[in-house]
Amino acid sequence: MIVDFDRIKGERLLRLILSLDGEKFYIVGGCVRDLLLNKSLKDIDVVVERLNRSFIKNFLLIFGVQNYSKSQFLTFKIGTSKGIFDIARARGEYYEAPGKLPRVYPVYDIVKDLKRRDFTINSMAIEFWPRTFKLIDPLGGFDDLKSRILRVNKKGSFIDDPTRAFRAIRYRHRFDFRYDKLTENEFENLNRSLPNLSFARLRNEIARVVCEEKRFLMLKEIGERGILRIWDESFNSFDVKMLEELDRILPRAEDKWFYFLIPFGLENYFKKYPYNFKVSERKILELLFKSLDLSSLSRPSGMHSVLKDAEAETVRVWGALKGVKQELLMDYLWKRDLLKNSIRFNVLVKRLGNFERARKAYNLLVRAFLDGEIEPGEEEEFLRKILSDL
Repeated sequence: MIVDFDRIKGERLLRLILSLDGEKFYIVGGCVRDLLLNKSLKDIDVVVERLNRSFIKNFLLIFGVQNYSKSQFLTFKIGTSKGIFDIARARGEYYEAPGKLPRVYPVYDIVKDLKRRDFTINSMAIEFWPRTFKLIDPLGGFDDLKSRILRVNKKGSFIDDPTRAFRAIRYRHRFDFRYDKLTENEFENLNRSLPNLSFARLRNEIARVVCEEKRFLMLKEIGERGILRIWDESFNSFDVKMLEELDRILPRAEDKWFYFLIPFGLENYFKKYPYNFKVSERKILELLFKSLDLSSLSRPSGMHSVLKDAEAETVRVWGALKGVKQELLMDYLWKRDLLKNSIRFNVLVKRLGNFERARKAYNLLVRAFLDGEIEPGEEEEFLRKILSDL
């Protein structure tokens, strides 16, 4: 099969690399899949059967960039203003232990490289030089694309690399595919390899999921299959209502990944391994899981004593965990923002010339403002009334 040249030319990133020549190379993997599904491309994976430095230099010249990064997996990453390119030599791989990162070695054969990959739909290549634009499809990925089937390349695929289970779930819901029987059976193998997966790799997989449009369905499947429980027994629950609420209130951003572990029992895991998290994440989780007397938090001023320094998303997640109505939280956040533009504490200290007196006045003002005893614009009048009593 020859891929339509007009379709290739219509993609800016592909059009830019048409000027490369002299070395046989292919675009491969997810970018081929997305091209055949008529989806726009963000990143391009390039494979060269015999990679030499001149190919990399020509690539850098085309995009006017100076640097690239090299990984242990025989790949080069080149970041440009147009997009990201991963350049690799054709590779084979083997796994020394289930769930561990693979060892790779050059194979000088695009078909061997494609067969080592995860799913048939990711195991296709298009020949770019010479410019035949021939589709290389040794495992029937094109037919699986048309039939909307997600098929692993081989039995034991998830034993080798359990992150493929997370990818399978992402692809299933992103593209509205169904698993074939072999892929479905692979989920049963996760107990043999998933516990060996590092926290860093798990974090990366969850971070990818939470950026997806259909993240609720993806995380719901992760919960229903008990995948996180297999990874660590601390994740021994699944609260679908909490997941639904988090999906509603949180943006699609990688740095929000840890919030989405809450419905699975994150509190248990966090108590065991707090230092697996960044300092900023740890502070947020300590706030979320802190035991509180909720009766003292029934008024906005009470919530402010706990949440005054928390980001808006953290406040909303805290409310979901504590059973506080989102309407009340939104009212609190609105008033808190207004308060920032009201009388400032440092201004009040200068005005009164007494730190302790200013602190008492400011605390009374904040409480009155948040609890609705005064409206915006009434701060000066309120201060005049209370200052004589301080």
